Parts: sequence; structure tokens; C-alpha cells
Amino acid sequence: MERALFNSWGEPVAYISNDRKKIIFLWDGHPVAYLYGHHVYGFNGLHLGWFINGVVYDAEGNRIGFTSTTCPLPAAQEPPKAKKYAVAKMESRQEAPPLPDLGFNFSEENFEDFLKAGYLGLEVKLGS
Repeated sequence: MERALFNSWGEPVAYISNDRKKIIFLWDGHPVAYLYGHHVYGFNGLHLGWFINGVVYDAEGNRIGFTSTTCPLPAAQEPPKAKKYAVAKMESRQEAPPLPDLGFNFSEENFEDFLKAGYLGLEVKLGS
């Protein structure tokens, strides 16, 4: 089952695929990142943050994304998902920085923009 990711306002922004690659798709179907252990990497190779215990943390250790069970506000109903775009390749991963102190502060960055920082811009739609 795919796992939805919400911003701090409880709005669905993205979801994690249920395959072994754990790809993160925006709700519009664009693949932007993937999980590698507890790391969040963009397809462009950038280390974006960490996914630990249902929370996405940014580079400073601030909370930026949530599953429905960790969201600070009630999670909104998930709208229908768009068809997924294909992922042609993954760039080489940059070395992950040390894990910062994880806190309860919210990131000031927009969660969708945070994820889009890993986007390669490929435009090939897949069937559902």
C-alpha cells in the first residue's frame, strides 16, 4: 500500500510507492525523490533529508513532512492520484551529511518545494 505524505497543515503532498525502490511521487505523478535507508534522496543525486519514524526531516533537522499518523493536524482526505511519470535514471547519490539533532520545530520551507529540489524533469507518463 502506498503511504501518503502530508505537510504540517495536514494537506497531502506526495506519496511513497509500495515497490522496493520506495519512490516518492508528488500527487501530480512526478517522481521527485526516493528513500535509501532512512535517507531521502532526489533523483538528481541530492541528499534532501531523512525519513525517520514517519516524519521527514530537512537538512537542519526540522520536521517538514508527515505520514497520517505523525501529522500534527488531522490529515485531509487524499484526492485521486494522477498517473505516474516514469523515472529514466537516478543520478549518483551525494554523500549524506551527518544526521543533525532532530527536533520538534517545523521547517520554514514548503514541503512540495523541498521534494521538488530532487526532480529531474522527465516527462514520460506511465499507465496506472
